[in-house]
Amino acid sequence: MSTKCNIIKKKKIHDGFFKLHELTFTHQKHDGKWSSEIKREIFSGAHVATVIPYDPINKKILLLEQFRSGLLHRKDDPVIIEIVAGIIDEGELPEDAAQRECIEETGCSVKKLKKILSYYPAPGSSESFYHLFLAEVESFKGKRIVGQKDENEDILVGSYGIDEVRNLMKRKKIINGVTLIALQWFFLEYYKN
Repeated sequence: MSTKCNIIKKKKIHDGFFKLHELTFTHQKHDGKWSSEIKREIFSGAHVATVIPYDPINKKILLLEQFRSGLLHRKDDPVIIEIVAGIIDEGELPEDAAQRECIEETGCSVKKLKKILSYYPAPGSSESFYHLFLAEVESFKGKRIVGQKDENEDILVGSYGIDEVRNLMKRKKIINGVTLIALQWFFLEYYKN
């Protein structure tokens, strides 16, 4: 179903690390009539490559621990468990960004990459579009600190066994939506044991 929309005005109201626009628009409603003018702030987010780094030989998933400022207002621990994710640079293919981000955020090269799905993580407030990949990597023992210093990244990455990851999910230790979507796909569609 295609919904008709008329964008009346798009005004940039913030231009920093992220951009924020104010949209004024009307749209055709389900009854065929047109809405009155609506104003909404839209986060002009980037397109993002997300990656499940998986070692099929050792049955390990690499997970990251990283500080996230968006959690500060809830007084939750701002260091959360995530999969690899990063902004796709201008002119870069999602597949290339996935491989680059995997190396930057885990220190591991991608042996094989498989596209899983693409989705809008928050279409009510953001233009962001995410691409999920499964990357075959070689895991390692213990944990290590990685990340791009020029981007102020401070990432602790570790190899987790399948049961460890399931346990983290059951105990609600993974609270990042992107990571939950990825791992639910992994356990529902890929690793069914």
